[in-house]
Amino acid sequence: MKDARSPENASGNVSENASDNADKKFDGALNSILHTDKRDYPCYVGGLKVASGIEHIVRSPVDGSIIFGRFQEAEDGLPDVAAGVAANAFRIWSKTDPVKRAELFETILNGIKKQKYRIAASITLSAGMTRNDSLYEADRLAEVIGTGIKEIRDSVKGKPAGVWAVISEYNSPLAAPMGYAAAAMLAGNTVIVIPPKECPFPVYLVYEIMAAVLPDGVLNLLYDRKGKAMRALAESEHIAGIAAIGRGDGFEDIMFSAAGDDLMFMNEFKGMNPLFVHRPASMQAAAEIAIASAFGHSGQRTDSCSKVIVTAAEQRSFIDQLLSAAKKITVGDPAEKDTFMGPVISEENMERFMNIVKEHKDNLIFGGKRVMNDVTNAGNYVMPAIFAGLPDDNELNTMDHSLPILSVHIVNDEEEAAEAANGCEFGHGMGIVSKDENIVERFVAGACSDIVYVNGPSSIVGVAINADISQFMRK
Repeated sequence: MKDARSPENASGNVSENASDNADKKFDGALNSILHTDKRDYPCYVGGLKVASGIEHIVRSPVDGSIIFGRFQEAEDGLPDVAAGVAANAFRIWSKTDPVKRAELFETILNGIKKQKYRIAASITLSAGMTRNDSLYEADRLAEVIGTGIKEIRDSVKGKPAGVWAVISEYNSPLAAPMGYAAAAMLAGNTVIVIPPKECPFPVYLVYEIMAAVLPDGVLNLLYDRKGKAMRALAESEHIAGIAAIGRGDGFEDIMFSAAGDDLMFMNEFKGMNPLFVHRPASMQAAAEIAIASAFGHSGQRTDSCSKVIVTAAEQRSFIDQLLSAAKKITVGDPAEKDTFMGPVISEENMERFMNIVKEHKDNLIFGGKRVMNDVTNAGNYVMPAIFAGLPDDNELNTMDHSLPILSVHIVNDEEEAAEAANGCEFGHGMGIVSKDENIVERFVAGACSDIVYVNGPSSIVGVAINADISQFMRK
């Protein structure tokens, strides 16, 4: 069913005018995490800590001198052991009264709400999300769990599938992976979570809240820096389903290997989430929507837009307003209230960004440089890059790079706009900004995407997506 999203049917991000009390709580939590003793983080299987001796030091993209600790990578054979442990736990957990499962998750939900600011601060420091986006990420997790509790109490039809592997990247450092995990467990499944390798700390933090309540083996956690555990789980006979979130090496391979066999598969991939701007009520407002869509979480969110489509007749007006809006972007410490964009997730991604800018410099109309000052020198900060007039088949018009990059794709008419939107790697959805209801109706009807966001930023998509309990059940 086609789903058109608009700002009025989506909950908004945390207000910029948050109370002084909330700001103090966030600042206090941030300071607490900064001064927490760094330690080893093992894998967790059946409630037991499993260390391999193969450790990886995880640093903050905000400042490379900030270290979260040493994370123990899953050694060969551990994924299949974890899958077997989870399969054994499934035999009891799947028979647990759904009301009892709901009660346990109400306790978990209360724990998450109590630690909201600590969780949000961990996201800011480990993933580089701004204060507002991190608070929203924590709220989104609570919302998904709350919805799942209500669904399971309302008696969802179907049978638990078995063991689910939830594999995630930095595009949604917490809400998506742990939201999917919670939904799967509420449905009666057991779960193995692989957190984002660049920023695993928020998942570990919420794992501790959940594991204190759940029976051993229901939730298990593996750190997987090189993708070996992910591939091993996909091949395990104990795994009933895989949920993949973000944009990671090997995700597509898992998706295609799952086709044709009994392995259930769902994905929340990072795509281009293209936006068509045509006859808007306000070109200035349309440009601001494009900027908000493109550069939230430094263009790395699963719902970030990386292509905006305009007609040749409107390109000058739109680009003028887009550049005016872009000049107001503040890049800096994501913990500061007025920062619009923090760092990209890693030094590797920053170098990849600079190489893309260099390769397409003839079409660069804004940004594309490192941000160097006393605050940003030790982190992975860049000014977002905007390109215009690239060939239709250029990679920046067809494929997403999970970076703060926006291509202005120029077309002749509505028909070409629809082709440009449907012909790219669109991901979650696509959007349109227009005051003409007939244009909106035609665009929505012709969109290949199930979700179309209308007259609002692409983050509407992320707000609307729900880890429905029924997705984790067999009919």
